[in-house]
Amino acid sequence: MKVEHTPCYILHRRDYRESSLILEVLSREHGRVSLVAKGAKRNKKRQGINYNLYQEYLMSWVSKSELGTLVDVELATIMNSICPKQMMTGFYMNEIILRLLHKHESHPELFDSYKSTIEELSKNNTEQVLIRYFEKTLLQTLGYGLVFDQDLNTGDHIIAEVDYYYKLNFGPTSNSQDNRVGIPVSGSTLIGLNNETLVDAKNKNEAKILLRSLLNQYLGEKPLASRVLYQEYIKNKQAV
Repeated sequence: MKVEHTPCYILHRRDYRESSLILEVLSREHGRVSLVAKGAKRNKKRQGINYNLYQEYLMSWVSKSELGTLVDVELATIMNSICPKQMMTGFYMNEIILRLLHKHESHPELFDSYKSTIEELSKNNTEQVLIRYFEKTLLQTLGYGLVFDQDLNTGDHIIAEVDYYYKLNFGPTSNSQDNRVGIPVSGSTLIGLNNETLVDAKNKNEAKILLRSLLNQYLGEKPLASRVLYQEYIKNKQAV
């Protein structure tokens, strides 16, 4: 198979032999793919290409197996400038994609969400809300059946003033008997998540707890390296 100049982001890179790199890539049309960039560290043929994370590229490759070979790459946009804190958020996004997304499954809507989130992070916009919307898109894209707009016990639309309990693998219910098995969440938070209009600090915190719980059941028990790294970053900032 040969792919010509398709939009891509590099999720992870590692050294391969003396002068090459193995790239884990999120492409818009072909999903997650692994590519070898031969001679990338010598950087003679592709001046100005540093294979940076959080930068959109147009990539061409050929593949006869699970590992494709990069044959051309160019910048798709001007270089993004992301500060260290936003990089921590980007690292988290990359890690959960690598943990949850199967290779060679096309998810254009996930790519578009990733791209818009990276672009907003590069503008130093508030990442807490941005990452909630990205997490929601990722879970929905992978078919995990999130419900934020309906009480699944009654069939009624979610009411902002009502408190609910979100049962994993089911959805929200206002039935107080579900308080031991469900995650407490207000109707206003569910509506904010559904419409991507989270504003209030309480809603943002509830959305974080809910989406983290939903993600954790699919991520498994292995800790996320990005969360550990972020905690170390915050600790070092406080120590200065």
